[in-house]
Amino acid sequence: MTENLQDSSESKRARWNGAPLKDRLQHFKTIYVKHRSIGKVTKFIERELMLRQVEECATGVLVIAGSGSGKSSFVEFLRRQYPDVDTPELSIRPVVCFHVPAVPSPSSMGSALLKALGDPVHGRGTWEEKKDRAEKLLLKAKTIIVAIDDFQDVPSKRKARGVEHVANWIRDVCDFKFPGLVVALGTEQAAVVRDAHEQLLRRMQPRFELPVFSMESADDIKHFRTLLDLVDEQLPLGLSSNLKSAHLARPLIAASNGILDYMMKLLLRAVVRAVERQSERIDFVDLELAFEDLHQVAARAGNPFTPGWNGNALTGPGQIFGLAREAAEAEDKALKKSRSRKAN
Repeated sequence: MTENLQDSSESKRARWNGAPLKDRLQHFKTIYVKHRSIGKVTKFIERELMLRQVEECATGVLVIAGSGSGKSSFVEFLRRQYPDVDTPELSIRPVVCFHVPAVPSPSSMGSALLKALGDPVHGRGTWEEKKDRAEKLLLKAKTIIVAIDDFQDVPSKRKARGVEHVANWIRDVCDFKFPGLVVALGTEQAAVVRDAHEQLLRRMQPRFELPVFSMESADDIKHFRTLLDLVDEQLPLGLSSNLKSAHLARPLIAASNGILDYMMKLLLRAVVRAVERQSERIDFVDLELAFEDLHQVAARAGNPFTPGWNGNALTGPGQIFGLAREAAEAEDKALKKSRSRKAN
């Protein structure tokens, strides 16, 4: 059995030998890894959608993930799992997604949902009228998943009363008669909207998290190395890069700070570098140059694929994740200052 799996894997890789870079990059866009946390969410969605068909009503689910932890990739995965169907007779939109508007309110949320559904006059009407149109369009489009991204923007941009109004709107969407799921995606702050609203909490009880990765414990190491192996199997290269090996896994966790999105951006550039030197596998030199390509000046302050790397996280002064932390702190400080001015 093991030999058969290995032969199958090698056969899949063989098709990439000498393939044009353009084809490889096109394939890279389709890579999606259903790691342990993602697996839990997708299994829940598959099972719950069957129940929704029987009960003929919607319900909600909250997905918590930090910036870059894969929310957008997860939505794209759902789109591939439940693709659109367009014929001269009908247009089916199983998955519709919209971002929380700049000024979230029942009216703007309604407009955003209608726009995602293709309503040419999505901004027209009261919020109640928009809600009625949305329910009818969801049924007509045979939508089964409404994904609301950046859900944390609701409490960050609205005071308690405004959050309550938006929560009422989400509650009403969860009460629509379309047989599907309302999936709210955001950072930890997104839970504020749901948890402060008793009725919404009842309709959106399931909560899942897409955590960052680490190598702090034996279980963390096993989980991350399994992830790397799954990614390695899908890379558009003729040979395995053995990403799960200890000498690559540790610098990869540092280079990505445990964030899947950062790691995939790095590996994309590493594939380009490998193909440019006519190699069918990623080596240290490709990752070193890819890290420089991705982070430019910040890479000079710390590159985990250079011989001089000390093994520490890249969170120091001038290092890539130190700069990210400083930017986040500055943004938070400016937001607090702005709120203080408004309060006075």
